[in-house]
Amino acid sequence: MNDHVLIVDDEPIIRNGLKNFIDWEKVGLTLAGGCANGAEALELLRSRPIDILITDIKMPVMDGLELTRHALQINPHMKIVLISSYNEFDYVREGMKNGAVDYLLKPSLEADELLAVLARCKEMLANSRRQALQRKQYDQQLTLLERRRSEQEIIRLLAASRPEFTFSDIFGGQNERYVCAFIVSDGLNEWQEQYGDLYISIMYEDMQAMFYEEFQEGSAPVLSRDGLLLIYPYGEGGEAKLQRFKARIAAELSISVSIGYCIERAAERVEIAMKRSQSAGQRRFFEGTDKLFPWEPRSNGEDGEPEYEEQNMHAMVEWIRTEGSAKKVIDGFAAKWSKGSMAPEQVKREAYELLSAHAYLNGDSKTLSDYRDNIWRCDTVDQLEKALRHFLEEMEHPGQLRLQDKGHSGQLITKAISYIKLHFREELTLQEVADTIHVSKSYLSNLFKKQSGQNFIDYLIDLRLQEAKRMLVQKEYKIYEVAEKSGFNDVKYFSKLFKKMTQMTPVEYREKHQQ
Repeated sequence: MNDHVLIVDDEPIIRNGLKNFIDWEKVGLTLAGGCANGAEALELLRSRPIDILITDIKMPVMDGLELTRHALQINPHMKIVLISSYNEFDYVREGMKNGAVDYLLKPSLEADELLAVLARCKEMLANSRRQALQRKQYDQQLTLLERRRSEQEIIRLLAASRPEFTFSDIFGGQNERYVCAFIVSDGLNEWQEQYGDLYISIMYEDMQAMFYEEFQEGSAPVLSRDGLLLIYPYGEGGEAKLQRFKARIAAELSISVSIGYCIERAAERVEIAMKRSQSAGQRRFFEGTDKLFPWEPRSNGEDGEPEYEEQNMHAMVEWIRTEGSAKKVIDGFAAKWSKGSMAPEQVKREAYELLSAHAYLNGDSKTLSDYRDNIWRCDTVDQLEKALRHFLEEMEHPGQLRLQDKGHSGQLITKAISYIKLHFREELTLQEVADTIHVSKSYLSNLFKKQSGQNFIDYLIDLRLQEAKRMLVQKEYKIYEVAEKSGFNDVKYFSKLFKKMTQMTPVEYREKHQQ
């Protein structure tokens, strides 16, 4: 980095001679210009940064001594070199007292002497910058350590269930109000499933580091994989600062986040503020992700989740029976959920109970655990409704497999499935299906599993059980006839398998659907 030099002398021949005396760029300096007196130089010093000032002592309008005093007020780190004549030693002595670092005699000035003085000035400037950087880094480290201390104190107090601690207890009483914000990564469950918990922790730690760069005060404890808690003094543009921070996260980490926040007095308890910011952030479930959500008190002025009596599975079973269609029941629940009067966890529990009720009526609970995980992964109520309708479709049509490949392999399995659906009531073997699509038995077995995620025999049994359920509800056939017509030749085997898969005997299943 080049240092900038200004030459000040009222004699043009001296001023121009100094300019042309050396190759400035070659020695790492940039000549900023030349001035004829101190007043002219002072104006230039106020308008642009100058690192080294070479000035004559005796000049009209403003002399070099007065210029030295003003220059060091503007930039205390500036290095000043005085130019004097033989009869000006008293002035030189005064200039050195005022802060000049060296002097040069005009009559005997040589290039090597000037270069040596300039090299000394450059070294002094480099040392000053190095010391300033070290002091800055030290101060930053002290500040960061203090912020880390308060961060760990917040985590400790929250973990120890100490709800009484306030913002003033953590940060002292120097600020009247604080912003408490809670950041959650959108699509968190997908990130966790794809990359693991360690990746989530690193992601929040990256956000934490950005916060400490962006905000000069405050703390940002990472609360496990739940999210990032931000606490900082409230000032002008509180929401605008959060919006800028959110935009930086999106730009640098390529992820979207939702932020719930509240503004609280210093005497407020931190735990209450955190719950309020978390509660505000939960609105993303109903209003959509990638937004800021300010906390709004409930109409009754109380905190916490709204009171709501969730529907249990048995009530839903009766509702489905009354409506005659689970899809109509979902419509009713979706309309209620979209109002946002329930907490997201309540909505998800109710959605799972609704699926459980449908599974109970159909005697099919073996896939409920998979559905539960998918329900809890939903970020918004719209995602939940779509997932619920999709799961219901899968439960009602278990024979519809989702193939991994739509190419040649997928076409082969599609042909195989079509043949199975036509002949599953008969004695059907894997070899027979393989012969139909002209592949080997082992090849079909591996391909079927790879494409559908299910073994051939499991898929065949599912089709037969669904057909048996349909016939049991109709009451037209005796149990042994249902077994035979759905593809089970042994009624005892059919009854044992049916109970294992549905937790009901065929008779119990029929009676339940006649109630």
